[in-house]
Amino acid sequence: MEREKTGLIACHWTIAGDQHPLRSNGISPNPLPARMAAAARAGFTGMGFLQSDLAHLLTQYKPAEIARMLADHGLVDIEVECLGDWFATDERRAASDATRRMLIDFGATVGAHHMKLMGPFDENLPVEHLTESFAGVCADAAGSGISIAIEMLPFSDIATPERTLEIVGDAPRGGIYLDIWHVRHGNVSDDQLRAIPLDRLIGIEVNDAIPDHGRSMFETTIEDRLPPGQGTLDPAGFVRTIREMGYQGPIGVEIISNAQRALPLDGAVKVAFDATAGCLQDHS
Repeated sequence: MEREKTGLIACHWTIAGDQHPLRSNGISPNPLPARMAAAARAGFTGMGFLQSDLAHLLTQYKPAEIARMLADHGLVDIEVECLGDWFATDERRAASDATRRMLIDFGATVGAHHMKLMGPFDENLPVEHLTESFAGVCADAAGSGISIAIEMLPFSDIATPERTLEIVGDAPRGGIYLDIWHVRHGNVSDDQLRAIPLDRLIGIEVNDAIPDHGRSMFETTIEDRLPPGQGTLDPAGFVRTIREMGYQGPIGVEIISNAQRALPLDGAVKVAFDATAGCLQDHS
């Protein structure tokens, strides 16, 4: 796999430092300029922005300033995440709509490749409502250049490719986002992956794991992820399958673990990039 054909995104959690998904304020202790410089030095072609951290960054920088900084570092593959409650009909919706506007406006300014959405948990909402709500997000993003993707999560109400695509429907620039962690832990087969229409496959993400049956799936998701190639998920095989389907977009690298959080910034990006490049035999 030639390097110029493989953009790699340093996802937020990979370079966020000592920030826990549940036990922190959602703001990375690593300054934004340092994150950009470290990602670029390591070889990444892009980086990710998380909604809670982004809200803080926008008190320090204007979106156009961040766009210039990204361009100065050659970071062109940009991800914005994660929109939740886009389907809500209660008091949660106002906050979700504000986050939606922030992510879309920022993403349009920095030329984001995609925006990730998270589905409901134990709400049993009708498919028709979810489809209509998702179409609304895509309509709001029309003209922004951003693709809108639901990240399939095996412990959520949108747990399979089939259900995800049913909700996506024919929404313009809408589709599915595949994280190998959720694909493998959700027991999604390669045949299920191959059935995804190419124009609905918005992006993919890699990491790795060693099964730990002593923890819940959610616990291992935020505590135990490994760099690609250091576990049993076979990220090289996953990427090969996706490439055979025709996907040529960037690949996110998302490592969420105590070990990754404990690393200094340069060490974190080097571990993530070197492991991914080595796993994908992408040494150029």
